[in-house]
Amino acid sequence: MDFRLPSVYAITDRAASGIDDHTEIARRLFRVGIRLLQVREKEWPDGRLLSAVESVAELGRAHRATVLANDRVDIARVAGVGVHLGEEDLPPGEARRILGPEALLGVSRHDPRASGQAFTEGIADYIAFGPVFASGTKTARPPRGLEDLAEVARRKTRPLVAIGGITAENADAVFAAGADSIAVIGGLFQGGALEQNARDLLDAARRRRAVGRIYLVGFSGAGKTSVGRRIAERLKVPFVDLDAEIERTSGRTIRALFESSGEEEFRRRETAFLAGTSSLPSAVIATGGGCFSRDQNRQWIAKLGTAVFLRVPWETLLSRLSGKTDRPLFQGPEQARSLYAEREPFYKMSPIQVTLSEESIEEAADRVLAVLSDRLGG
Repeated sequence: MDFRLPSVYAITDRAASGIDDHTEIARRLFRVGIRLLQVREKEWPDGRLLSAVESVAELGRAHRATVLANDRVDIARVAGVGVHLGEEDLPPGEARRILGPEALLGVSRHDPRASGQAFTEGIADYIAFGPVFASGTKTARPPRGLEDLAEVARRKTRPLVAIGGITAENADAVFAAGADSIAVIGGLFQGGALEQNARDLLDAARRRRAVGRIYLVGFSGAGKTSVGRRIAERLKVPFVDLDAEIERTSGRTIRALFESSGEEEFRRRETAFLAGTSSLPSAVIATGGGCFSRDQNRQWIAKLGTAVFLRVPWETLLSRLSGKTDRPLFQGPEQARSLYAEREPFYKMSPIQVTLSEESIEEAADRVLAVLSDRLGG
């Protein structure tokens, strides 16, 4: 099966979450960027469980997320999802026969020897090992620790998922020991901060990959500076606002530069600063509203990193720009609308486009980071 396992693997749990609806848990997790989720339910009757898994699967398709059922091969087959099996569940060979070759199939193993055997069998798409640490939801077995995890990782022939007591605080050590993905239950729901815990776990995983240079493009008011700064904070990489850097080094506002030197001189400086971002191995760069409409700048961005178009409805942009006096080319709504129409075809040349509207800065950062992860891996 050709499938790249996401770095964070969420597992629903009504008791741990205090939320009595797997679909609601999934909705909130998908919105912040979770792309692999297992529905774990031990008490509901078959009909209710099937309905829940089907509902979560539908949400998953809308978010390009993968969904699995815990233990139940029959439910997984009817719902058209993958399955995760424990050691006491149906043997993986039988599950594969029932589900077919395309369904995602994972198994849990709890010691290095059994994990090695599962890798050798080559039936499951991934092997989950744990509990790595003491866990409030995995209490039947003692924690195996990072050394055993590292031993299993040295023998892996397919993705290795670590599970048990994993939080944003210890996730980096788990990845360093060789895990490809971290399965999380209690770490998601601690303190009732579901979305923030998921963000912290996702960001911990994202920071282990080189993000390169991310160039945010779009019209004035799209949120390139505010959203870009938050993305950079979460990834712990530098943030550069090209307009702000030009103002800082020239000692003049963008409007003053336009008035004193003309737009062409400003564009020359803009291109020079854009080229200068090559000195940063990884960064989030907010470009000016007209930057991406110039062919030379698009070539620089394509060479240096990834352009992300923040697509915001015109009505929202206009409300944000109303009363602003620092935009040199903004002379009124009609003129600005014409300028947007002129630039939009160039913005659409961006390889990644994220539609935003009235989200908070954090929610907008979630959207951009999720799309980047979907596109670039992770």
